[in-house]
Amino acid sequence: MMGRRTSDAVKISILFSFRATKVFSGEPLAYPSPAFFSTSIVGETPILVRDFIRSALYDPNHGYFSQRSGVVGMLEKSIKFNQLEGRKAYMRHLDKIYKQHDIAWFTPVELFKPWYAHGIAEAIMRTANLSIPLQIYEIGGGSGTCAKGIMDYIMLNAPARVYNNMTYTSVEISSSLAKKQIETVGEVRSHLSRFTVECRDAADRSGWGDVNPQPCWVIMLEVLDNLPHDLIYSKNQVSPWTEVWLEKRHDRYAMHNYILTPCIFVFFSH
Repeated sequence: MMGRRTSDAVKISILFSFRATKVFSGEPLAYPSPAFFSTSIVGETPILVRDFIRSALYDPNHGYFSQRSGVVGMLEKSIKFNQLEGRKAYMRHLDKIYKQHDIAWFTPVELFKPWYAHGIAEAIMRTANLSIPLQIYEIGGGSGTCAKGIMDYIMLNAPARVYNNMTYTSVEISSSLAKKQIETVGEVRSHLSRFTVECRDAADRSGWGDVNPQPCWVIMLEVLDNLPHDLIYSKNQVSPWTEVWLEKRHDRYAMHNYILTPCIFVFFSH
């Protein structure tokens, strides 16, 4: 296991109690909220699991990633793998690192820096059309370790014109992590003129503007598992699919099953 993700990594303690509401097929259902995303996880109105995840992780007031600058672990120096004698030695060293830093998890790009990012950069250089300016986008760039590693490699190994004309854009929803990325990449001063951070939600299509026909590279590391998603449930193989909603009751969240929301129904109907 490259990085450790414990069940309490997000530091959210939730005690679930289950209550399935009766589902009547063919009858109209008033959904608790028409909004695509909820803005609070503490209201009395049931919300979708996707809304709960988004609010718990990214809400600007109480979201895990929004409020903590050290949520993504950073190593002071690279691990010297040539000094580790096999997997057991690596696991012992990894355990030592976690105890020293008192953090829930490190990403693979951090544990294997700079080689992880250098491998990505090498793949880009081998397959990109280097006769046109290189454009790289990274979604959820964390502490900026990947961005710096890629730009370091291109600066040292690509023709000067490739590095001079390249742009690296990080799309980061967390303002604290966006600031950290600028600090990390800024350790090499020449990178800053080629690196920008757009503090916004990459899932919001309006933030991308008009379509750019020029080719580009899009990097997403440790992103899919942090995206808001729905929880779909069926009691057995013959029961209809239902969608889970959450409702806060005192110190716990109750789960309810409702008929599929329209966007999920469309997905299952294809």
